[in-house]
Amino acid sequence: MTDPYKSPEPTLGSYLAVLRRRKWWVIAITVLGLVASLGYSLTEPKAYSASAQLLVQAETEVTTAGSPQPITSTDVLTELQLVTTAPVKAAVTRQLGSAPNVSAAEVGQTNVISVTATAASPARAALIANAYATAFITYQRSVTISNLAAAETQLSRQIASTAAQAKSLQSNPAAAAQVSALLGTESALKEQLAQLQVNGAVATDAVQLVTPATAPSAPSSPKPARDAILGLVLGLLLGIGLAFVVAHLDDTVYLKDEVERLTPGSRVLGLVPMVDTWKNKGQAFVITATKPNSVAGEAYRSLRTSLQFATLDGLARVILVTSASEGEGKSATVANLGVVLATAGERVAIISCDLRRPRLAQFFGLDEQVGLTTVLLGRCTLEEALRPVPGINGLTILATGERPSDPTGVLGSYQLAGVLGQLRKTFDLVLVDSPPLLPVTDAVILAQAVDSTLLVVASGKTRGRDLRRATETLSLVHATTIGVVLNEVTKATGYGYGYGKRYGYGEYAPTGAAANGDGKYASTGAAANGDGAQPIGAAPVLPRHRRTTQPRTGEA
Repeated sequence: MTDPYKSPEPTLGSYLAVLRRRKWWVIAITVLGLVASLGYSLTEPKAYSASAQLLVQAETEVTTAGSPQPITSTDVLTELQLVTTAPVKAAVTRQLGSAPNVSAAEVGQTNVISVTATAASPARAALIANAYATAFITYQRSVTISNLAAAETQLSRQIASTAAQAKSLQSNPAAAAQVSALLGTESALKEQLAQLQVNGAVATDAVQLVTPATAPSAPSSPKPARDAILGLVLGLLLGIGLAFVVAHLDDTVYLKDEVERLTPGSRVLGLVPMVDTWKNKGQAFVITATKPNSVAGEAYRSLRTSLQFATLDGLARVILVTSASEGEGKSATVANLGVVLATAGERVAIISCDLRRPRLAQFFGLDEQVGLTTVLLGRCTLEEALRPVPGINGLTILATGERPSDPTGVLGSYQLAGVLGQLRKTFDLVLVDSPPLLPVTDAVILAQAVDSTLLVVASGKTRGRDLRRATETLSLVHATTIGVVLNEVTKATGYGYGYGKRYGYGEYAPTGAAANGDGKYASTGAAANGDGAQPIGAAPVLPRHRRTTQPRTGEA
């Protein structure tokens, strides 16, 4: 059985979305790597490098055939190790007073060895490299001379021994053949000795200095340009790697696909972009009333259309709007959705059932003194508690009222069910604002009293595990979820949400929207004309089961 919560296989698009969301991380770490490398490069003392090149030649030894031994790659590697041996360093110490470290390397696939020294001054670097080169040549020469001397001594001893044996056998006629062989051996040894002496006289050094080190004109380190490029590349790679690690560990919901995966059976009805004013969570702001032609206003109208299609059967008249956790925009969704529905000709009531932290009325500059709890306590009638929203024709609000000591008990009472029943008969659509699902049980109780639930998810804020728990909580009480609203969408969260760039109109100039007679704002395409008729240019209202014969509460 396939797990509906299992994450899909990553794609190129998902990788790019991660980098887009974490771009400031990547940029910051890249810049940090660049600054760190430049800072290190500019503060590091200058160092100069000089190199002397040595040529490795054939040894002076000869074979029995008289031909010199060829140089192999093993011979060159052996010479590389001998450059920094103790005898060479001792000779350099006698010359310079110390033996600084040097490096020796083979030049390509040749018999040339490069001895490189690094020092604080150009002249010092060249002096050290040449000192090692000459000390190594002297050392190799002394070794060669010692080998030749040892070979001559050995041959001289063999010649003397052979001559003595031949002399001792000359008086014995029976050993004439043996004497003749010894004399032949003596003659051959004398020829080898003579050849060895000739080779020693004309032999060249096994290692020769072909290119002495000269003082460099520019420092070998630091190299700011090179270090800057390396720091930039390393910082970029580290930033990208860190972005993917954080994204792997991050459980936050960003994308529409993630929401639909975590809410099986539900659809995302709308994507609402982030509004700058929403960054101040303490300020209530109705974008659809103050800036109806903005991108966010168009998004709410798109949500309105999706919601109207989802409720065509007329069965979902009372809709609970809630979220998994606090601060995800459920109250703002109720306020703005109520405005766009009312301006499209719907009779809409919005109810503040968040008895713990009510703020729905604040969006319209109203107080919460008289409202739902006032009606439930019998201190006023429902008609008296309902208040029309100023400037928005067709929108009525039922505030919270006094805060009760037991909100859960109030929301579970039969009286609340009666209030919802009366509102269902009076209005085309009732939107209920509630506390979040996970911290308290208020929303769970309300979900059983309403027709359907609209879940609000804040992109870049809602945790995946919280959204999953919220969905499971609604499922346990058999609540019907009409859909999900993905709120606070930004380009950084994976959507290039901008009608202006995509369709060629951004915050277009209103046509037909004007201030009404009392100076209050009338929304685009739905001026507050007072007669309840749909004005010219308003969005078409989809057919639904509406009560058109019963007068609106509070109307004369």
